[in-house]
Amino acid sequence: MKGAKIEIKIGGKNEGMGGEEDTSQEVSDLASADDEVYMEMAPKGTFTPKGLNNLVKSTNMLLPAFGQTADYPTFSENMTVLPTDFVRVLAMFKAAVDDAIEQGILGEEMAISFDTVTDDLALTSLAGKISNMAKNFNFKKFLKESPPEEMAATEAGEEMGMEEEGMSEDEMDNLFMSKMASSNYGQKVGNTKGKM
Repeated sequence: MKGAKIEIKIGGKNEGMGGEEDTSQEVSDLASADDEVYMEMAPKGTFTPKGLNNLVKSTNMLLPAFGQTADYPTFSENMTVLPTDFVRVLAMFKAAVDDAIEQGILGEEMAISFDTVTDDLALTSLAGKISNMAKNFNFKKFLKESPPEEMAATEAGEEMGMEEEGMSEDEMDNLFMSKMASSNYGQKVGNTKGKM
Protein backbone atom coordinates (compact mmCIF):
# COMPACT_ATOMS: atom_id res chain seq x y z
CA MET A 1 0.00 0.00 0.00
CA LYS A 2 1.47 3.30 -1.08
CA GLY A 3 0.52 6.39 0.87
CA ALA A 4 1.28 10.04 0.55
CA LYS A 5 4.65 11.20 1.78
CA ILE A 6 4.23 12.93 5.12
CA GLU A 7 6.91 15.21 6.48
CA ILE A 8 6.86 15.97 10.17
CA LYS A 9 8.89 18.90 11.44
CA ILE A 10 10.16 18.33 14.99
CA GLY A 11 12.49 21.22 15.83
CA GLY A 12 15.83 21.80 14.22
CA LYS A 13 16.44 22.65 10.60
CA ASN A 14 14.24 20.89 8.08
CA GLU A 15 15.40 21.28 4.49
CA GLY A 16 12.78 22.56 2.12
CA MET A 17 10.47 23.82 4.87
CA GLY A 18 12.31 27.09 5.62
CA GLY A 19 13.17 25.87 9.15
CA GLU A 20 15.88 28.33 10.18
CA GLU A 21 14.33 31.21 8.24
CA ASP A 22 10.93 30.61 9.86
CA THR A 23 12.49 30.55 13.32
CA SER A 24 14.45 33.73 12.62
CA GLN A 25 11.28 35.45 11.45
CA GLU A 26 9.39 34.32 14.57
CA VAL A 27 12.17 35.63 16.82
CA SER A 28 12.23 38.89 14.87
CA ASP A 29 8.44 39.22 15.19
CA LEU A 30 8.63 38.59 18.94
CA ALA A 31 11.42 41.14 19.32
CA SER A 32 9.32 43.71 17.44
CA ALA A 33 6.31 43.00 19.64
CA ASP A 34 8.53 43.24 22.70
CA ASP A 35 9.88 46.62 21.53
CA GLU A 36 6.33 47.85 20.94
CA VAL A 37 5.39 47.02 24.54
CA TYR A 38 8.34 49.03 25.84
CA MET A 39 7.66 51.92 23.44
CA GLU A 40 4.10 52.08 24.77
CA MET A 41 5.24 52.32 28.39
CA ALA A 42 8.12 54.74 27.67
CA PRO A 43 7.93 58.01 29.59
CA LYS A 44 7.23 60.97 27.33
CA GLY A 45 7.97 64.62 28.05
CA THR A 46 10.84 67.09 27.89
CA PHE A 47 14.12 65.61 29.11
CA THR A 48 17.56 67.24 29.10
CA PRO A 49 20.90 65.43 29.16
CA LYS A 50 21.41 66.56 32.78
CA GLY A 51 18.16 64.93 33.96
CA LEU A 52 18.67 61.85 31.80
CA ASN A 53 22.25 61.38 32.98
CA ASN A 54 21.18 61.62 36.65
CA LEU A 55 18.92 58.65 35.92
CA VAL A 56 21.70 56.85 34.01
CA LYS A 57 24.06 57.30 36.97
CA SER A 58 21.60 55.75 39.43
CA THR A 59 20.68 53.04 36.90
CA ASN A 60 24.34 52.07 36.63
CA MET A 61 24.49 51.89 40.43
CA LEU A 62 21.63 49.34 40.52
CA LEU A 63 22.44 47.24 37.43
CA PRO A 64 25.08 45.07 39.22
CA ALA A 65 22.39 43.95 41.71
CA PHE A 66 20.62 42.46 38.68
CA GLY A 67 23.78 40.72 37.47
CA GLN A 68 24.34 43.31 34.72
CA THR A 69 27.36 45.48 34.00
CA ALA A 70 27.10 49.11 35.01
CA ASP A 71 27.78 50.55 31.58
CA TYR A 72 24.59 52.17 30.34
CA PRO A 73 25.72 55.09 28.13
CA THR A 74 25.08 58.73 28.92
CA PHE A 75 22.96 61.09 26.82
CA SER A 76 24.16 64.19 24.99
CA GLU A 77 20.91 65.48 23.48
CA ASN A 78 17.44 66.53 24.64
CA MET A 79 14.78 63.85 24.28
CA THR A 80 10.99 63.73 24.30
CA VAL A 81 10.70 59.97 24.87
CA LEU A 82 13.04 57.56 26.62
CA PRO A 83 14.71 54.99 24.34
CA THR A 84 13.27 51.48 24.30
CA ASP A 85 16.44 49.86 25.64
CA PHE A 86 16.49 52.26 28.60
CA VAL A 87 12.81 51.61 29.28
CA ARG A 88 13.56 47.88 29.23
CA VAL A 89 16.07 48.39 32.06
CA LEU A 90 13.68 50.59 34.04
CA ALA A 91 10.84 48.07 33.52
CA MET A 92 13.08 45.36 35.00
CA PHE A 93 13.65 47.61 38.02
CA LYS A 94 9.91 48.33 38.25
CA ALA A 95 9.02 44.64 38.23
CA ALA A 96 11.49 43.93 41.04
CA VAL A 97 10.30 46.92 43.06
CA ASP A 98 6.64 45.94 42.66
CA ASP A 99 7.45 42.44 43.85
CA ALA A 100 9.54 43.75 46.75
CA ILE A 101 6.70 46.05 47.81
CA GLU A 102 4.28 43.13 47.64
CA GLN A 103 6.65 41.07 49.83
CA GLY A 104 7.01 43.94 52.35
CA ILE A 105 10.70 44.51 51.55
CA LEU A 106 10.13 48.09 50.31
CA GLY A 107 7.52 50.66 51.23
CA GLU A 108 4.82 51.91 48.84
CA GLU A 109 6.70 55.22 48.45
CA MET A 110 9.35 53.36 46.43
CA ALA A 111 6.87 52.35 43.71
CA ILE A 112 7.92 53.29 40.18
CA SER A 113 5.34 54.81 37.84
CA PHE A 114 6.27 55.74 34.29
CA ASP A 115 3.09 57.81 33.90
CA THR A 116 4.43 60.56 36.17
CA VAL A 117 7.82 60.85 34.44
CA THR A 118 7.38 63.84 32.12
CA ASP A 119 10.28 66.17 32.93
CA ASP A 120 13.72 66.43 34.55
CA LEU A 121 12.24 66.83 38.04
CA ALA A 122 10.46 63.48 37.69
CA LEU A 123 13.66 61.91 36.30
CA THR A 124 15.54 63.17 39.36
CA SER A 125 12.88 61.76 41.68
CA LEU A 126 13.09 58.39 39.92
CA ALA A 127 16.90 58.52 40.04
CA GLY A 128 16.69 59.11 43.81
CA LYS A 129 14.48 56.05 44.28
CA ILE A 130 16.79 53.90 42.20
CA SER A 131 19.87 55.18 44.10
CA ASN A 132 18.17 54.33 47.39
CA MET A 133 17.39 50.82 46.14
CA ALA A 134 21.03 50.38 45.06
CA LYS A 135 22.06 51.09 48.67
CA ASN A 136 19.27 49.09 50.33
CA PHE A 137 20.73 45.88 51.80
CA ASN A 138 17.32 44.19 52.16
CA PHE A 139 16.38 44.95 48.53
CA LYS A 140 19.70 43.61 47.21
CA LYS A 141 19.28 40.48 49.34
CA PHE A 142 15.76 40.09 47.95
CA LEU A 143 17.14 40.33 44.40
CA LYS A 144 19.68 37.59 45.08
CA GLU A 145 16.87 35.31 46.24
CA SER A 146 14.60 36.11 43.23
CA PRO A 147 16.00 35.89 39.66
CA PRO A 148 15.46 39.30 37.94
CA GLU A 149 14.61 37.78 34.53
CA GLU A 150 11.78 35.81 36.11
CA MET A 151 10.35 38.93 37.76
CA ALA A 152 10.64 41.02 34.58
CA ALA A 153 8.98 38.34 32.46
CA THR A 154 6.19 37.88 34.99
CA GLU A 155 5.59 41.63 35.17
CA ALA A 156 5.51 41.92 31.37
CA GLY A 157 2.91 39.15 31.21
CA GLU A 158 0.78 40.82 33.88
CA GLU A 159 0.97 44.21 32.15
CA MET A 160 -0.21 42.64 28.91
CA GLY A 161 -3.23 41.26 30.78
CA MET A 162 -2.19 37.64 30.47
CA GLU A 163 -2.82 35.01 33.06
CA GLU A 164 -1.16 31.69 32.47
CA GLU A 165 -4.10 29.64 33.76
CA GLY A 166 -6.57 30.68 31.03
CA MET A 167 -4.18 30.84 28.09
CA SER A 168 -4.34 28.79 24.91
CA GLU A 169 -1.34 26.71 23.86
CA ASP A 170 -0.33 29.36 21.28
CA GLU A 171 -0.56 32.12 23.88
CA MET A 172 1.57 30.05 26.27
CA ASP A 173 4.15 29.54 23.50
CA ASN A 174 4.22 33.28 22.80
CA LEU A 175 4.61 34.07 26.50
CA PHE A 176 7.40 31.50 26.80
CA MET A 177 9.19 33.02 23.81
CA SER A 178 8.86 36.53 25.26
CA LYS A 179 10.32 35.26 28.54
CA MET A 180 13.20 33.71 26.63
CA ALA A 181 13.74 36.96 24.73
CA SER A 182 13.80 38.94 27.97
CA SER A 183 16.48 36.62 29.37
CA ASN A 184 18.81 38.02 26.69
CA TYR A 185 18.33 41.43 28.26
CA GLY A 186 21.93 41.86 29.39
CA GLN A 187 23.22 41.46 25.85
CA LYS A 188 20.81 44.11 24.56
CA VAL A 189 21.91 46.60 27.23
CA GLY A 190 25.58 45.90 26.60
CA ASN A 191 25.21 46.42 22.87
CA THR A 192 23.77 49.92 23.27
CA LYS A 193 26.99 51.48 24.54
CA GLY A 194 27.97 54.54 22.57
CA LYS A 195 24.67 54.83 20.66
CA MET A 196 23.25 57.73 22.66
